[in-house]
Amino acid sequence: MSPLKQHVPNVVWRVDIAAERVVRDSAVQAMPVLRDTAQLANWWGGSGVIWFAVVVWLGSRALRRQSVARVGLRGVEALAIASGVSAILKGLAGRARPFVTPGEPWHFELSRGWLEAQFCSMPSGHTTATTACAVAMTLALSQPLSQWRPATRWALAVPLLATAIAVAFARMYTNQHWLSDVVVAMVIGSTTALLLARVHAKRPSSRYDRAMLGSA
Repeated sequence: MSPLKQHVPNVVWRVDIAAERVVRDSAVQAMPVLRDTAQLANWWGGSGVIWFAVVVWLGSRALRRQSVARVGLRGVEALAIASGVSAILKGLAGRARPFVTPGEPWHFELSRGWLEAQFCSMPSGHTTATTACAVAMTLALSQPLSQWRPATRWALAVPLLATAIAVAFARMYTNQHWLSDVVVAMVIGSTTALLLARVHAKRPSSRYDRAMLGSA
């Protein structure tokens, strides 16, 4: 048992264990729709969301649709930065994945996550990337420069944000992460996207944007 258990409220670990029992219940695991959803969400949280953001950015840039390209670019930026932060924290925390220490969410071996994938549970990298991209793109849709209609904003933002929730569930469903792992990941992803949005709001038409979006 890690000494860290003594310094963290037991309620967090109890919730982690309770959530694990729910998603790993045999009846829940036997549901085909959940298995298929988790499989798709795991792919999306890995390479899927990266390809999506890059294609939206570069594809729209090539078509000279700057308002759309800006949305994709913001997603790529947030995804890259948040994923970097997540990777560093994973290595430092060295938290064991649920399948390594079932029923023991407090198992940390500091810095072990740098070398062993089984000990890089916190935070969830898939959830961090998907949340950062979804929130950043949603915020870009809401900026005045985007010129998106309200109905279009909602039609695009809701599915984007839903993917982040789906990925978080999938990572728990497949026994890769604890509930607290995905919660921390969502905080990191959302915070990164919000900070980037504030930075860009101060310079809505910077030289950087003009270069990345292909504008004159």
